[in-house]
Amino acid sequence: MGKGRKRCVPGCNSNYNNTDNYVSLFTFPKDATRKKQWVKSINRAYCIPSSTAVVCIKHFSSQFIIKKDRVVRDDGSELVVKRKILKLTNDAYPSIFLNQPSYLSHEPSTSRKSPSERITALKLRDEQKFAEWCMNHTVNSFEIFQETYAKKLGDGCLNIRTYNSVLCYRLDFNQNPSIDVSIKIYKNLTIEIFHDSVLLKTKCCKRSRNRRL
Repeated sequence: MGKGRKRCVPGCNSNYNNTDNYVSLFTFPKDATRKKQWVKSINRAYCIPSSTAVVCIKHFSSQFIIKKDRVVRDDGSELVVKRKILKLTNDAYPSIFLNQPSYLSHEPSTSRKSPSERITALKLRDEQKFAEWCMNHTVNSFEIFQETYAKKLGDGCLNIRTYNSVLCYRLDFNQNPSIDVSIKIYKNLTIEIFHDSVLLKTKCCKRSRNRRL
C-alpha cells in the first residue's frame, strides 16, 4: 500500500503487502456533499477521512472507472487513448463491499450520458446500421442482380428482364396510369435513368467492384 495512505473500508487489504497485485487507490472528494456520500456508503462508524484516506478501485462499479481518454479531432474522428493511471467519474462513489454484509453493496443506477457521449453513441449506431445495410444491399454481379432485383426494388415497379439488361418501370397510379420513371441496368452494371422518356443520368459502374442498390 502507498506510504502514508490509510484504507477506510473495513476488511479491505488491497496493496497490504508486496505479494498482492497493485490496485488503484482514490482519495476522498474535496466536495463536502460527495465526501459525505462516500462516508455513508462505506458504513464505518466515526469515520472522518483525512487527506491521506483512500478507497481502492475494487469498491467502485465499472461505470465509475475511466480507463480511456477520448478526444474528437477537427475532422470529426475520435482518438481513444488508454490511460496509464485510472480515474473516477465526477459522480463516482463506493458501492461494492465483498467483506461486509451483502445489503451494503448495490449496483448504481446507470447515469445519463453526457451530450458528447450521446453524439458518439449515435454516430456509432449509424455506422453499424450503414454497415448492415451495405452487407444486405450489395450486388457483386449482374447475375446476382437478376436474381434479386425484384425483391430489392419493391412494390410499384414493373420489371422486365432480358439477357443483357433489366428494365425497371415505376408506375404512377394517380388518375391515368403512366410510367413515372424508368431505369435500365446493363450487364456491365451501367445504369440509365429516364423520366418522361428523357434520359436524365447515366452512371457507369465498370470500375467499381461492388454496387449498392
